[in-house]
Amino acid sequence: MRRSFPWLLSACVVMSPFAGAAEADAPVPVVITVGDDDDPDVIRRDVLGWLDEGRPVALAGRPVQLARVRLVGAQAWPATNTIVLDPGAGLGISGFDADDDASRHLLLAAWPWAMDVLPASPARDRREAPVRARQRHVEFSVPAASPGQVCRAFAQQVATTLFGADEPTPLERRAFRREVRRWCQYGTLSLHLAARPQFTIEPFGKPYDVRLTIATEWALVRSEDIASAGSARYLFWTKTLNEGAAGGFSRVHGTDAWYDPATGVVHNLMDVAIHAGWGRIEGREVVTAWPLNSSFPQVGNVLVFRCDDLDAWRPPDCPVAPVLKRLFPEDSADGVVTVASGETVSIGGDAKMSNSFSEDKVSASFTFGVNMMRATSKTSQVELSLVHARSNADTVFYRSTWWLPDVPAIFRWIDARKHAGSLAKASSLATSLNPHHEMVWELPLAGNEGRSLEYHMVYEAGWNACRSDGYCSEYRRGKDPSIPPKERGAWVDGITIHLPWW
Repeated sequence: MRRSFPWLLSACVVMSPFAGAAEADAPVPVVITVGDDDDPDVIRRDVLGWLDEGRPVALAGRPVQLARVRLVGAQAWPATNTIVLDPGAGLGISGFDADDDASRHLLLAAWPWAMDVLPASPARDRREAPVRARQRHVEFSVPAASPGQVCRAFAQQVATTLFGADEPTPLERRAFRREVRRWCQYGTLSLHLAARPQFTIEPFGKPYDVRLTIATEWALVRSEDIASAGSARYLFWTKTLNEGAAGGFSRVHGTDAWYDPATGVVHNLMDVAIHAGWGRIEGREVVTAWPLNSSFPQVGNVLVFRCDDLDAWRPPDCPVAPVLKRLFPEDSADGVVTVASGETVSIGGDAKMSNSFSEDKVSASFTFGVNMMRATSKTSQVELSLVHARSNADTVFYRSTWWLPDVPAIFRWIDARKHAGSLAKASSLATSLNPHHEMVWELPLAGNEGRSLEYHMVYEAGWNACRSDGYCSEYRRGKDPSIPPKERGAWVDGITIHLPWW
C-alpha cells in the first residue's frame, strides 16, 4: 500500500471538468495506491476510519485490485482505476480512469467535494460524550437538480434537526456519518470528456470523427415505512448532467453533416442511443447481441442485457422485481419532447440518537426510520429540430432511448431552401446532440438483500449517409456507390450495486 502525500495535490491548479469547481479551502484527500500484496482488511479498516472522521479518500490501482478492498457498507463500487470516496454528506462514491498519476492528481485537486455537514470545531475540548438521547421527527422536502443533491440535502437536514445549535461530540459525529451513509449514497456513473468510442460495433466501420462528452450521476436512496416491517426498498436514480452546446454526442470540428446536390445524398448524419439497465451484458463476440439491433433505420430492441434473455439463459444475479418509476425523455411528437427539469423528494419519519456507557468505553448510535417519496417538481418541453426521440416499453430489466434523424423532413428542409453544404442549421444530429436522460428504478430489499447487482449504461452513435427516398447506409457498400458504409461505435460504463442484508 503506497500513500500519496497531500501536498502533491495542493500544488495542482486546474479547471474542473465537473459540475462545480474546487474551493480554495477544499479538503485534501488521502490517496492510497493499492497493490496485489496489500492486505484488504488493513486498507478497509484505515479507509473506514478516515471516512468516519470526515476525511475524503481516493483509491488508485487496477479495477481488480480495487474490487478486493470494497468497503463494508459501500453500496456501489465502480470498475475503474480510481475510486473517490467523499464523506462530507452521506457517502459519495465516484470512479474515473486516470491515464497516469499526474492526471489523477489534477482531477482530484479540482474535485467538487461536498460540504461537511458536521465540521469539527478546532477549539473544542474533545471530552467524552454527555449523557443525552433524542428522538426527533423528520419531515422536509428536497428540491434536487441532480441525484447527489438529494443525499447532500438529506444529510444536512437530518443533522440540523437532530443537533440544532449543539455541536456533536466526536463519537456522535462518527456514529451519525455511519448511519447517514446507510441511507443515501451517490456518485458519478459516467464521465467522458471528448472521448473517442471505446469500441467499434461490428460489422460496421470505425467512427473516427464522433466524440462523447457526458457526466451521468447516480444515487441509491433507502426508503422504509416505519409502520410496516420488511417494507424497505431502494430508489436507484441516474441522470445526465451535461448542459450547453458541444456536450453529449458531438464530432470533430469541420465534420458536420452536409448535403451533396450532385448525388442527392446527406453525409455524416448521426443517430444516437442510450441503453441502461440491470445485469451483465453480453461480450462483443456474441453475434446475436452485437451489432446492436438499434442500428438506424432498423430500430429494434438490443440483445445485450442478459437479464432480459429467455428464462433458460437468464443469469442468476438479476434483481428481483425491479420497477421503472421514471424514464425521460418521453417519446417526441412533432419534434417536441418533454424533459424533467427538477425533482422533489419528500422525506418523513423519525431519527433517534442515543449514547451508552460501559466501564471501559462510551458509544453513540443513531437509528433512522424514514420514508422517501419522489415527485416531479416541473417538466419542460424542448424542441428537437428534425429529430425523433423514441423509447421501448417491452422489457423488464432495461430501457433504450433513441434520438433519430427525421430524414424525410431534412430533405424537405433542403428542398425548401435550395440548400447545399453543411446542415448545422437544420438538425442537432448534424452537429452535436446533448441528451437529457433520466431513470428512476425501485428495488425491494426483500429478495435482493445481500446481493451484488450490476448496472450498465451503453452510449451508442452511428454515422450515416441517406438518400431522399429514406435509404441509408448499411454495414457494407451497396449498389449505390454514393452511399458509403455505416460507421458505428459505443461507450460502456458499469457499476455494481451491493444491497445490505437489512
